[in-house]
Amino acid sequence: MYRSNCAKMVCVICILVLWAIAIGILGCSASAQLVTPREAEQFYESLAWHYGPVIHQGAASDQDYITALDFDGDWIGNNNWENQPTGDLSAYVYYSVIESKTHWFLFYSLFHPRDYTYEDCATSGGCHENDLESIQLTVEKDGTPFGKPKTLETLAHDSIYLYIFDESVGSGFLRVTGKAELEGGHPLVYVEALGHGIYGHKGASSSIYYFPRLLGGGTLTYRVGEQAEVPESTKDGNILYKLISIYTTMWPRRDSIGDGRTFDRPFEYRGHVLSASIDGDTFCKDSANTPWGYKQATGATLSRGDWFLDPARAVAFHASFEGNFSLEYVYNPFLDDLRN
Repeated sequence: MYRSNCAKMVCVICILVLWAIAIGILGCSASAQLVTPREAEQFYESLAWHYGPVIHQGAASDQDYITALDFDGDWIGNNNWENQPTGDLSAYVYYSVIESKTHWFLFYSLFHPRDYTYEDCATSGGCHENDLESIQLTVEKDGTPFGKPKTLETLAHDSIYLYIFDESVGSGFLRVTGKAELEGGHPLVYVEALGHGIYGHKGASSSIYYFPRLLGGGTLTYRVGEQAEVPESTKDGNILYKLISIYTTMWPRRDSIGDGRTFDRPFEYRGHVLSASIDGDTFCKDSANTPWGYKQATGATLSRGDWFLDPARAVAFHASFEGNFSLEYVYNPFLDDLRN
């Protein structure tokens, strides 16, 4: 597995070096240069791969395995609870990359078919079909191929937590929770068993290490790779996940809204109807947000959806940055689609 990752890293570095030569200046925007759409796509994919998070996932059962939204072979949201025991639990992580004049914004989403409790879901009141928790990494374009990571934001249930990589970033609407951690350049995140909240520090929740062991489970470790693997057990410490693009998978289905379809709970975003949740009927109805459906940490300034769709504005509100922080995009295909 590590050999495969090393080979992939060599390929990533080669792509980025060739990209830098092709555009003439390291760190320039993809969209501002005379390159093909495929070259731009490869660049952003390589950037997402370079920063693909190392995921420490608490696992009390295989219900804590990360996978794809269509793990059961269809894009119907409200049959995922019953299909979890028989579906393909190969590991996938959804991603997007948006670029401003000064920063890249890398969004990663982890999907679980079930959000559950250790008590009987019929009486606990805490279970729901589908779960999509996410992180946002802000990377400063400093003239190098990979840039410099500045903030890591993690979503855990109703809260977004802010982690920083250096002291040039301070609190904004969100207070700084702590320092972000890296392993070989990849940010470390810690995910709860059962409810799947994501944090940027190890001691955030007993549901990551301690509690799963009491239930006979353990903690999984996922790393980005070229293939999607299924954990051998709830104690597997070396699993590869594969990145898949939000823009080419979930986003084209954003209008599939309603019972028995992919998404539900329509809301208006800047004059367009979008879906706030993944369709789900088992236990709590329609309780898992879409990437563009989050409403946490909006205050009186942001709107539902801004964290994903307008990340420069959202992150600038959440944190305070030294130096130049542009709100102007050079690549944001999601907002471009909504304008067209």
